[in-house]
Amino acid sequence: MSTIKLISKKEISLKELLKENYISKRASIKLINKGLLINGEISFGNRKLKVGDTVEIPITEENIDYEPIKGKLDILYEDDQIIIINKASGITMNSKNQVNLSNIIAYYFVKNNINRKIRLINRLDMNTSGIMLIAKNKYAQSYYQKEIENNRLVKKYLAIVEGKLEINEKVKINITYDKDNKFYYHSQKGIEAVTIFNTIKANDKYSLVEANILTGKTHQIRASLRHLKHPIIGDYLYGSKYELDRFLLHSYYLEFREFITGQEMIIKSKPDFEKYMKKLGLS
Repeated sequence: MSTIKLISKKEISLKELLKENYISKRASIKLINKGLLINGEISFGNRKLKVGDTVEIPITEENIDYEPIKGKLDILYEDDQIIIINKASGITMNSKNQVNLSNIIAYYFVKNNINRKIRLINRLDMNTSGIMLIAKNKYAQSYYQKEIENNRLVKKYLAIVEGKLEINEKVKINITYDKDNKFYYHSQKGIEAVTIFNTIKANDKYSLVEANILTGKTHQIRASLRHLKHPIIGDYLYGSKYELDRFLLHSYYLEFREFITGQEMIIKSKPDFEKYMKKLGLS
């Protein structure tokens, strides 16, 4: 059985160490009552830890919760807790009745004897490409979800938009979901979505912009750019007049502190729409 190793960096109770590493209260009680390896010896109940004490949390095997289907994964990074992949456009996260990304991840897990559920930390629309973070166990999942909630996980995107957009500012809009038309629109009664936009290149007809999302709201980049009257090229749902087999939005940058080690990590992914950049004069 594999384990997660936590090392105490100060005098602290076992319960507090687990809490600091985003182990839920319910999970902590179960772990403490069942017993944990502390410095290689089984220990039951809460106890004081010294600096340098090592606590091992067991990771139980699970049934993979998606049908494994063979496909190619572009892996950018992997360790015992997470896997980071570069998603292609044109594939969904986990839609039913079609081959989806979770099916392909499940195949990779089976092939590599990773007997765990598929835990998607961030999500991308079918026609958006770029960086995806997947946790390999529930403790890593809890940690990275908390990092997102506390705005400590940095996600940046590149988008090619219609028109000349010269911008370097934080854009705040409130967005509401239109159930009939299945898109989000600006509304004073909506939920606040905050994005920092920065123009990288622009000409009279098109612009390449970076979007740093500060709130994890569905479609917030697409809805914000529509509100600015510069829709993403190919994104007909949000007002683009161009018909493409995808829209030109790519998640290219992910910055985070690694679970367990706390190491600063930066993962980058080159967008796969260079051919459009050349045609539009933005290369």
